[in-house]
Amino acid sequence: MKNAILQKSVGGITANAFVRPIIIILAILHIAIIGMILQINATTGFLASTMNKAGIYTAEANSLLAGTSLLSQTANNFVLEPVTATGELNVYPLAVYAEEMKRPRRGSQVLTRFHEYDANGAAMTYLSTAAENADRMTALQLQALALINGAHPFPDSDPVNKLPLPALSAADQAMPAAQKMEKARNLLMDPDTLKDMYSVSQHVNACVRIIRADADEKRADAGRRIDRLRTGLWGATFLILLILIGMFIALYKQIFNPLKRFVRLISSNQFLNTGDGLHEVRLVASAYNNLQERRDALRSLAETDTLTSLPNRYRFEKFILDAGESGYSLAILIFDLNYLKETNDTLGHSAGDKLIQTAASCISSCFGENSFRIGGDEFAAVVKDCKPEKIQQMIHQFEEAQQRENVSISLGYAYAEEIGDTSLKQLIDEADKKMYAQKQEAHRRMVAFT
Repeated sequence: MKNAILQKSVGGITANAFVRPIIIILAILHIAIIGMILQINATTGFLASTMNKAGIYTAEANSLLAGTSLLSQTANNFVLEPVTATGELNVYPLAVYAEEMKRPRRGSQVLTRFHEYDANGAAMTYLSTAAENADRMTALQLQALALINGAHPFPDSDPVNKLPLPALSAADQAMPAAQKMEKARNLLMDPDTLKDMYSVSQHVNACVRIIRADADEKRADAGRRIDRLRTGLWGATFLILLILIGMFIALYKQIFNPLKRFVRLISSNQFLNTGDGLHEVRLVASAYNNLQERRDALRSLAETDTLTSLPNRYRFEKFILDAGESGYSLAILIFDLNYLKETNDTLGHSAGDKLIQTAASCISSCFGENSFRIGGDEFAAVVKDCKPEKIQQMIHQFEEAQQRENVSISLGYAYAEEIGDTSLKQLIDEADKKMYAQKQEAHRRMVAFT
């Protein structure tokens, strides 16, 4: 219960309340940073994939053009000169054509693969037109080769024998060899056929331009996204740095600075300020102050005479030790209460205690706060920075107080104008001797009276 009241009374923000939101914010920022890094990696991967696909699509489209061009060129070369000057079949361009026919880069083949890609729609349209024209050219070339084969049979050897030659119509078969040759040349040299080749080139180039433009657009979008993510990444990192710096400054002000002040105050035996720092730091200060109060209370109890509430002999000796050695005047007064034993024996100890209290009141009222009870019936007082006249005045007041209170106290004192000229012990001894002499005189008077 006491701890709960103490914690509530000191106030201040707790370390948990201070640190928890910062940790949460830092965790969120770290998660955001990880997320942005993952997005940058994903976007970079997407960009690489996009550029790779663009390269594949461009290569595929160009392969259609390259294949079509090679088929057209070799077919034309063969049809224009199918037989050499020696009357032999011109097999080389025919074999090149047959080899190219085996490669999967004819119009419809490329178009079929493009349907498996996520290519731009406009690019697909251009490529479809190019593939259609290329396939039409290939069909005419094969028909022309079939006419040549009808006039000059091709050798039954690979790869020529793998050519997918169409069957000739009855009319074509009935044509003389020269007419077949002429028809074959007309098929390949027809203006529409030449237009098809130009169309293939134009449409493939248009397809490639769209693929590249689409890839460039995606690359630009990805680049902008990466730039935004990198900006966010730097912003989050900078924010974390600011939070850490701010946290360090706050902790320095709320923990380290108060602790430094505490060390200085503790070393000078002062109370700590419970309004500085975090809640836990204030708790430490409050606990220390409570301990200091208890220690002071115990010290006061240990250094105070319980009967008279005057400082005891320990405090007197400590005061003398702390008084210093020079630089001021000093009077030490030693007192002894007369007739205490007789009072205890005749009236009881309660009356004796009352007599001690009366003596203490007389001494402290006349000689100030530096009055001490140093024994059962012994007292002392110290007066600093005073003149002999002042001491005599105080002694006179003390004698009047004794008469008023009907108490007898023997007194002896020693005075030093400059404390450096004598020792405190000498002053105490001198005052004690004078007190003892006065006490003997008081006893003689009492004996004479009785």
